[in-house]
Amino acid sequence: MLLAIPALAQDAAQQDQPAAGAKEQRRGGAFLEELTQKLSLTPDQVTQVKAINGATAKQMRALQEDASLAEPDRRAKAKSIRQDQQSKIRALLTPDQQTKYDALLAEQRAKYGQRGNRGGGGSTAPAEPPQ
Repeated sequence: MLLAIPALAQDAAQQDQPAAGAKEQRRGGAFLEELTQKLSLTPDQVTQVKAINGATAKQMRALQEDASLAEPDRRAKAKSIRQDQQSKIRALLTPDQQTKYDALLAEQRAKYGQRGNRGGGGSTAPAEPPQ
């Protein structure tokens, strides 16, 4: 996450945003494709998940740009945004799809949950499905 940085560094970071946005879209697109295949999402569900993911990505970008938050508060807010995203997606699913979605999230948590833990303090936060 971005911390308060000098204005020149911010200008450079803003120039890199299109590339970062494209990376998020690829990652998010791959996860949506995985959801679509593993959960057999309907076209309507795919459209709704895309909208949820887009709104989540927008919230995360705003959070990254908010230099007024301390890092622990930023992490807590990011976790809340991810949990909200997961709840909204889960609400769109049938009971069978929900079971598969929960398993997929557990798999993602096992695969990526420890990776972003820079502080060395055993994070139990659920892995964020890419936007």
